[in-house]
Amino acid sequence: MRFNVLGSLEVFSGDKQVVIRGMQQRALLGVLLLRANSVVSTSEIITTLWGNDRPSTARKMVQNSVAGLRQAFRGAASADERVALETMMPGYVLRIEPEQLDLTRFHELVTLGRARLAAGDWAAASRRLREALALWRGPALADVADGVTWPELAVLRGTRLAVYEDCFQAELALGRDGELVDELETLLETEPTRERLVAQLMVALYNCGRQPEALARYRRARDVLAHRFGLEPGRGLQRLQQAILSHDPALALQLVGTGPATAVTPPRALAPTRAAAPAPAPVPVQPPPPAQPPPPPAPRPAAAPGPAKPARPYRASWERVECRQASVVMVRTRWTTPDGHAPSSGRIDHAVKELTGAVQEEAAPYGGLVRRAFGSVWVIVFGAPRAHEDDPERAVRAAFALRRRLTPLTAGPGDGERPAVHLAVGTGEIVVTYDDSAPEPVEVTGEVLDSCHQWLLQVPAGQIWACEATAAAVGPLFDAARVAGVPGVRRLSTGRPHAAPPAARPPFLERTRELEMLRGAYQDAALRRLPHLVTVLGEPGIGKTRLIEEFTETLRTGEPQDGTGGVPRVLHAATPAFDAHTPYEPLAGLIRGCVGVRPGAAGALVLPALTEMVARLLPDAPDADRVVAALAACLGLPTPATSPEGPGGGHEAVPREEVLDAVRRVLEETAAERPLVAVLDDFHRAADFVRSFVEDLTVRLGPVGLLLVVGARSELLRASPGWGCAKRRSALVTVAPLSGLATHALIEATAGRRQDPADDPGALADGNPLFVQEYARAGTADVRRRPAHPPAVRAVTAAQLDTLDATAKSVLRDAAVVGETLWRSAVAAVSLRESEEVSGALEYLEMRDLLRRVHRSSIPGDLEYTFRYPVTRDVVLGQLPGRVLLERHLRVANWASLLDSVRPDLLAHHHDRAITLAEADGAPVEALDRQAWEALVAASARAAAAGDDARAARCLDYALDRCPPGEPERVWLLTHRGRILDSLAERGPRGGAALRTAGRTG
Repeated sequence: MRFNVLGSLEVFSGDKQVVIRGMQQRALLGVLLLRANSVVSTSEIITTLWGNDRPSTARKMVQNSVAGLRQAFRGAASADERVALETMMPGYVLRIEPEQLDLTRFHELVTLGRARLAAGDWAAASRRLREALALWRGPALADVADGVTWPELAVLRGTRLAVYEDCFQAELALGRDGELVDELETLLETEPTRERLVAQLMVALYNCGRQPEALARYRRARDVLAHRFGLEPGRGLQRLQQAILSHDPALALQLVGTGPATAVTPPRALAPTRAAAPAPAPVPVQPPPPAQPPPPPAPRPAAAPGPAKPARPYRASWERVECRQASVVMVRTRWTTPDGHAPSSGRIDHAVKELTGAVQEEAAPYGGLVRRAFGSVWVIVFGAPRAHEDDPERAVRAAFALRRRLTPLTAGPGDGERPAVHLAVGTGEIVVTYDDSAPEPVEVTGEVLDSCHQWLLQVPAGQIWACEATAAAVGPLFDAARVAGVPGVRRLSTGRPHAAPPAARPPFLERTRELEMLRGAYQDAALRRLPHLVTVLGEPGIGKTRLIEEFTETLRTGEPQDGTGGVPRVLHAATPAFDAHTPYEPLAGLIRGCVGVRPGAAGALVLPALTEMVARLLPDAPDADRVVAALAACLGLPTPATSPEGPGGGHEAVPREEVLDAVRRVLEETAAERPLVAVLDDFHRAADFVRSFVEDLTVRLGPVGLLLVVGARSELLRASPGWGCAKRRSALVTVAPLSGLATHALIEATAGRRQDPADDPGALADGNPLFVQEYARAGTADVRRRPAHPPAVRAVTAAQLDTLDATAKSVLRDAAVVGETLWRSAVAAVSLRESEEVSGALEYLEMRDLLRRVHRSSIPGDLEYTFRYPVTRDVVLGQLPGRVLLERHLRVANWASLLDSVRPDLLAHHHDRAITLAEADGAPVEALDRQAWEALVAASARAAAAGDDARAARCLDYALDRCPPGEPERVWLLTHRGRILDSLAERGPRGGAALRTAGRTG
């Protein structure tokens, strides 16, 4: 018998194909063939085929499949065919001859081809490797391993890719560049991060005279690596790019013959750059045989003319550490038996593994990152790697969910062993360390972790303790009482959030235009019976929700505007930030509004109401039962059976298309009764399929009076760039920041007093109503001092920053080091990036409304930006460790020292910041002091050479402030400064004016 696994599974007996029936039997055979002549345990088979969550009946399924395979082999194998499926503890072994498996032939051909490749026989290597690749008829075991990840299949896939690369290397040496371009392009579409393939394609394109396309392929690979993994291309690929830019002659080396006698060693650019699969490493290319004198060695591409640039990984070491504000939940469990003794270590180990899965399940809906600290202690971090505006609330809700989940668990079935659960919640600064191999942090440290660990030793079982910062952040949502004898700790006593008390609503200002647009859309929808979609967009805190509330309030309380003399029906639903009841949110919220039930209501109450509503809206529908089932699925309820004999016992899955169609029909019929206004707030959080459905909803409806109002942040347009484009009756309303007058009115209304002229929260908030109110309540809005930003403002800003891609976030950090005003060349100097890359990132940050471009730059020929919100820069700087900032400030100072127009203020500021950071770190600062005043003296000389004596004097003022009294050069500095001032005084009025301005303002 012969077995083929390099494609769909095939079994042949002679020339006749053997049919293996049943997917379970075929999958089992695939596993055994990949490990032919080796024992495969039953547990490995179950894990490979069904995962760890398969029921205990899986072992019986394996036994039945083995019996079926044995029967099939007995019925098909001839007398001379050796195939045996034996039972051998702890599982099974399939014994076949190696030549019976096509995978064996593949490995033989690969070995022969790589041997020819090592000998420099490119033509023979190409033939052998092409024969090996021709054995593949598609992905290995494509028909039985679809959607399943087997380690052996991953190895095979990597081996196949490595063989392709070896084959391309041989054929590139043969000069077949033009023939390989299309094949390389096709392969890179599925493997865009395979750097060796990228290098081979770049060489092929270059040798075909397509240098721009070769460089474009490098940029594309760099973008993919940066977006997916936060990495830069390897050094080999970077050297190849430089070689192409400099037209290095090594890239043009090709074979002129077909035999090894004319072989030429390929350039280093053709060598593999970085292993991207667990395949064996390619054999190094050897020199040509002695029969032909070897050519001179090819020059390295890195030796091209021009200054060599240091290799810079995409995520440098300083970017691997972040300081973040986060909330932490620490969970500790202890076990005792009914007689008070501790259970055995084995039972505790089993229970801990069970609880680990439970902790992960409960933390996932709230976005928590679970880490096992030690023993039976778990740490759940909220705020890393991505921050949210409500991380303290997420942490507290997760703590209550964990208490409900873990308390009734037992360490073993029926043995009475119950864990005692202790929980502590803290909020504060943590330090997270990342690794290039994963986006999640590999290490989390901070004082808040130490505090929570201390509280775990004191908190009684079943209680939840939280720090003052956490209790203040969740506010009135939870009951919190002081813990006697433990300062700074509150005991959270209820898991049911209370409704927040109604707060005084601020005045509704400068939204007349947006309000009229909504009213006009409603009138068109109600009077003309034409469904409309209006999207209200804006940044966080700009007032989208308030605008929609004011609009719906006018509909409820104002004069009828639909021409029928009635008041429209208004439904309001929002997409929750976490812990959604159903993936169909917020559509489920609209259905709940139509039915009149609250979220979380029991199915016994909801299903009759659904049935009644469908019977009223769709009295003649033959599929009313299916509609009720679809709506129940939308609400996350068990699906009722369509008939007593329905499949699934009343729990069959309803197709998504059927659920969405039922929602559309209900909304259409509801709007047909009377005009309907459906509000979907926070829609940027909705799932992709929900966004697509809502975007097309008004186009698919009939003539009914429906106005669909969608409130969302600008993230909606980034997730769906074509939102609303070319759709009938679709409008976009962008909520703009408040003007200066409206900002001051809002400040006075919030603070309850007239504003102090020295304070200007508007300068900090830039017209954002949420920020304006938070700064006004904080009462620390003096922009002449570094402000203490309110926690809510910092939380919103941190969450917004974590939505940036890796490159933009890194460039924003470098920009923050430069200052509140920054320049493109300065950011490039700090980040060691190309000017084009920095320009693109700054434009993106400007589009995200984090930076604003200055119309006329103060540095000629450069681009100048400012931070829109000071809190953005402060949050970014707060995430960087001190040593990182020290290094970056020195880079900015070095950039400033090379400017054509001397800027002593920049030089002095960044040197001072570096010295301050070094002192805080306990490092000696004498060398930094000397570096600072020497740089200022050099800047003074450059200013004097340019004829700007006033600026030269200011440089010396800064230098004298930093030059210690004992320095011998100080006397010279004083003398030289006096001469410059005397020269300015001798020039008369103009010199006197320059003399008066020779201060420290730069």
